[in-house]
Amino acid sequence: MNAKLQESIINDVIERLAEVRKQQGLSHDALSRASGLHRSTISLIESRKREPTLLTLLRISTVLKCDLGRLITDAQKTKK
Repeated sequence: MNAKLQESIINDVIERLAEVRKQQGLSHDALSRASGLHRSTISLIESRKREPTLLTLLRISTVLKCDLGRLITDAQKTKK
């Protein structure tokens, strides 16, 4: 997988996680408390100013009750 495709998939996953967070009515502060991540980390990830690690995405998706594997698979399918 080339770097541009990988970046595109990560961006799609981040976008979807941000949408779910908003749909659930969670602020950055609430997600921060529930995930153990700093509020600024969540904000930087959502604004694409920081690239998240897989562990960070997993922590966020767990709090939001999203299947991270499915989000990644869905993002890959849209790129084909």
